[in-house]
Amino acid sequence: MQSTDFPLLTAFVLGIIVAVNPCQLAISISALSYEYKNNKTLKDGIIYALGRSVTYIVLGWVTMCLIGGGKNVSGLQNALAKAEFFLPYIIAAIGIYLIFRAFHHHHHHGDDCHNSGRLIKRNGPLGSLLLGMTLAMAFCPESAIFYFGIMIPLSMTSSIGIAVPVVFGLASSIPVAVMAWIMSKTYDKAKNIAHRFEHFQQWMNGVTGVLFIAIAILLLFADN
Repeated sequence: MQSTDFPLLTAFVLGIIVAVNPCQLAISISALSYEYKNNKTLKDGIIYALGRSVTYIVLGWVTMCLIGGGKNVSGLQNALAKAEFFLPYIIAAIGIYLIFRAFHHHHHHGDDCHNSGRLIKRNGPLGSLLLGMTLAMAFCPESAIFYFGIMIPLSMTSSIGIAVPVVFGLASSIPVAVMAWIMSKTYDKAKNIAHRFEHFQQWMNGVTGVLFIAIAILLLFADN
């Protein structure tokens, strides 16, 4: 993942990893279930997936510009090198947070779920696009690490860095588009799928949290 020899391949793999993250999948399944419940079609599901890609691409480009278009790469690398000391503690904190989420039950009710009910109903495909763009900003801790901790530095250090967010964004839409197709074929069971996936997400959050804490402990022992 840290290799810069194949930046586009790395970006593609990172995009897939972020998209199939249990937290991100749960968000997409909930959004797609809501869309299909409101008479949306597969086209709207695909547009939702592309909306997520748009956010990842634009956010990547904006971040690159803010950092300095490549001029401040050395400063960024030095900052990341110094931040390595804090990495085990950050990972442990994320692990504790994920375990908390595994035991915390939160449910959405009615059309105000994700504040998107009116937006979807009134704006057709545009509503699906905006919904995807908005929900892509809901970074889970682990997906934020992949995006800002690996993908952005890779974009800044690569000679074709401007293409890295594009590949990442498009790759992240592939699993969502596949999920949209599957759910469009099983519309009557979409709500049940979303409900079951909530339990799977909680279980995976707990497992991932334990793994994060274990990795943090290994890093601390490795430093010593």
